[in-house]
Amino acid sequence: MKNISCVILAGGEGTRMKSEVPKVLLDICGKLMIEHLLQTVKELDFYKVYVVVGYKSDLVKQKILQSSVGRRLKNKFVFVYQEKQLGSGHALKLVEKYVSKSEKYLVVLSADVPLVSKETLEELIKQHCSNSVECSVLSVFLENPYGYGRIVRDISKKFVAIVEEVDATQQQKLIKEVNTGIYIFSLPNLWPALKQITPDNNKGEYYLTDVVKFLSSKQTVVCKDINEVKGVNTKKDLAEVVEIVRKRVLENLMLSGVTIILPQTVYIDCNTKIEPETKVLQGCVIINSEIGRNCVIGPYSFISHSKVGNDTEIVYSYVDLADIGNKCSIGPFSRIRPQTKLYDEVKIGNFVEIKKSKINSGTKINHLSYIGDAVIEENVNIGAGTITCNYDGIKKHKTYISKNVFVGSNVNLVAPIKIGSNVVIGAGSTVTKNVPKNTLVIARAQEVHKYNHEIIKKLFSN
Repeated sequence: MKNISCVILAGGEGTRMKSEVPKVLLDICGKLMIEHLLQTVKELDFYKVYVVVGYKSDLVKQKILQSSVGRRLKNKFVFVYQEKQLGSGHALKLVEKYVSKSEKYLVVLSADVPLVSKETLEELIKQHCSNSVECSVLSVFLENPYGYGRIVRDISKKFVAIVEEVDATQQQKLIKEVNTGIYIFSLPNLWPALKQITPDNNKGEYYLTDVVKFLSSKQTVVCKDINEVKGVNTKKDLAEVVEIVRKRVLENLMLSGVTIILPQTVYIDCNTKIEPETKVLQGCVIINSEIGRNCVIGPYSFISHSKVGNDTEIVYSYVDLADIGNKCSIGPFSRIRPQTKLYDEVKIGNFVEIKKSKINSGTKINHLSYIGDAVIEENVNIGAGTITCNYDGIKKHKTYISKNVFVGSNVNLVAPIKIGSNVVIGAGSTVTKNVPKNTLVIARAQEVHKYNHEIIKKLFSN
């Protein structure tokens, strides 16, 4: 769009959110609120993208530029600083000095209306340009219009003004067509109209909505999907928008071939990729992860920032910052902690915790074990209750177990330690020294039986 630019109003503090985090930086299903809008802006390929920042402006600018979509738009960005929060009209006034004469139209977007689609904005632009008006407002009809500016029409149904909720009469409050906070203006006609608005209202702010009455030709374009123009002003609004996005994510996954059981109980964020034929059962949370084909996830599993291969099952388990191979079985009630890599066909059973370890193919850790800071080679069997004692109170130490090792139940491996291949370690052993290959290890204290000991006499004298 060579002669069409856009302005994103992102300077407000969002006091009703009751949060120290700028409203536009709050999370919506794994992306910043403003990232959702920027994705649509990127797809429309505006000439310039003016971002008005104010509250915690440096942080907002930093987060925008660090985001993946922000990095792709960096050559189009112009950041405009609004030192005092004097309203949306004042914010747009500050943009004027940055706009070139070659820019003929200006689309104005609100960062707290993050879900408007490319198609809706394209229709708004199309209607505006084809009808040659000075201002087009995206409106929507709401059954409960409370909190929104009302679209006011004269007796002939002609659009004449926008009246904010706090300034509306009782009659105007009955109007169900409302302003979404999204506009397109023709330039340079906008600038002299902006100079005429005043802060003569209940808030003492310069309302952008007031500019409408100073433009001779204007129209509304009705948005068909109310979810697209849902504004976020409170934590309740935020939860409602998160729910809209969550449902969209799940719908897209199901249409791509993923089975989701009881989707109303499942949360999957925008950054997660799941291949077809995988089944996600009820109660799962999956964040910023990649999951392969033919997997079964859940029920009630948590997976975050992890990669899962094909044909893997994760049941009632917690996985964070891990890399899991193909045909693995995890759970129930396993915990896979950061920097863990499981190769193909690894079995991690109930109440097993793995931390910062590499577990090679064919290895089984079936019950009640802790493996930390370890490398375990192929085809190792770890018995129930095995612990790698990796911390001496000062620093962490490594455990290395070669292939084809059998570790019996209730074994303590005191790191640093290396176990050679083809080793058997007897149940109940505490092993403190390196073990060479082809060795049987039994490290238990001698069992002592004392007949008729004093303790026995005291306990059972009667």
